[in-house]
Amino acid sequence: MKRRNIYKDIVWLAVICAVVFSAVRWSGAYAMEQKAYGVQIQAQKDLTGEMVSELRKLPGICRFLPADTAAVTIQIGTYVMETEVMGVDLTEYPLQWEALAGASDKPKASGKWRVSMGNTPLLFFGKETFSSFVDSNGRAPLKSQVEKWKKEYQKLEVTVTDENGTKRTAKICGILLRPDNQICMEKRQMQEVFGGCFRTAGGFLEIYGYKNMEKARGLLEDAGFAVLDF
Repeated sequence: MKRRNIYKDIVWLAVICAVVFSAVRWSGAYAMEQKAYGVQIQAQKDLTGEMVSELRKLPGICRFLPADTAAVTIQIGTYVMETEVMGVDLTEYPLQWEALAGASDKPKASGKWRVSMGNTPLLFFGKETFSSFVDSNGRAPLKSQVEKWKKEYQKLEVTVTDENGTKRTAKICGILLRPDNQICMEKRQMQEVFGGCFRTAGGFLEIYGYKNMEKARGLLEDAGFAVLDF
């Protein structure tokens, strides 16, 4: 009986494994190049028409959705938080929801839904933002308090103070899964409510292909933009 060459078998097995590994790696790399990647960008100054035109020249760009921001102080009970509210087009901005009050239909990942807009500012809290409040001693709320706020968000009494010192009563209208660390408003309502107390310095940028995204990230950071994964 002819003796089997075990070393030859090992070599062939190694070759087969290498081919399979290469195929899997190539498949993964190919899949990464067939996806669109979204990031939020923020400049240190207001965007100009020229800057937006340059953004639209980035390789692989799918879309750029500008967002407004307003510096505010938000108060819930005895807890306060200094932050920025982001004004976005709710029909376009890719928001994702954990909970939403007043929607005509079940909210989609695209954020395409309708809600009644009145004179009361309607806020959409990222699920992690509740933990950023502090009391008069600088202490964050307990986890149980945060969970209670999330559960009863529609009933909370919220006060928003803009950078001019004007106070307004607001209502929390939804909880966001993404972005989870920001507070949003409908763009037109924010512009009406805060008047000249807002700026347009960034927004959502979507790039097709992983390599294009990484190249765009480097170019944006070199140009002074903060780039955050969305």
